[in-house]
Amino acid sequence: MGLTPKISIVLVTRNSKSVLYDCLKSLDTKDEITSSKNSQWIIVDNGSSDGSIDEVIKLYPNIQIVKNQDNLGFAKAANQGCKVSINEYILYINTDTEIKQNSISKLYNAITSDNSIAVVGPRLIRKNGTIQKSVYPEATIYTEIFKPLIKLYVSLKENCYSVKNCYSVNSLRGACFIINKKVMQSVGCFDERYFFYLEETDLFRQLKLSGKKICYLPSSQVYHYGGLGCDDKMSFDKKKIYNESLVKYFRKNRNKFENFLISVLIKS
Repeated sequence: MGLTPKISIVLVTRNSKSVLYDCLKSLDTKDEITSSKNSQWIIVDNGSSDGSIDEVIKLYPNIQIVKNQDNLGFAKAANQGCKVSINEYILYINTDTEIKQNSISKLYNAITSDNSIAVVGPRLIRKNGTIQKSVYPEATIYTEIFKPLIKLYVSLKENCYSVKNCYSVNSLRGACFIINKKVMQSVGCFDERYFFYLEETDLFRQLKLSGKKICYLPSSQVYHYGGLGCDDKMSFDKKKIYNESLVKYFRKNRNKFENFLISVLIKS
């Protein structure tokens, strides 16, 4: 018999058959808190056509599926998952991830230990075992202008985080994080004006402005394969979509001068 579910797990998918099953298997076997018997699993499918959802239902008949006919993007789909969730805490996790032993239990223990914490994310590990950039500074005109230097700084600083500590940070890579549902709802959840990119950055900013902490827990580790979450063959202009999200983010969160500069930077 399973335990009383402590978390809801939301995965947003689109034609991700090549990685989805391994992700779900790791959730089911690597951590008691995330197993299919002990947590609520929710897949929000953005119009998959690869048969992956039918196969998942056969393997995990209790999984809840929110089926969209079209690709609604991440923010809208993530909010759909939130509406279906029944638990106080939600784990958002990409399909191109596999959790390591008890990694999500560590996140859960951290977020429940301090009411001021809204989000906790793990250390992300590449397929070859090297550490991936998991912590990011707040997006500003300076981080965009000096992006190569910022990336280098972030990479170097990543190796300075100790697995013995939990750190309060500005923003996290959104491949995996646990969040307090009520706190997320208090700031309006994900802003659905974003299609892909920066939706989690914006959410984390709103949470910090509300007085809550975004935390990073290096002792919790999750494999992130990056870019393998969708087998879609359709054209996908990542740079164009990122720039569109960047403009939306700056209009919402930055001053007029920075908005002017970012528009010039994008056009150039």
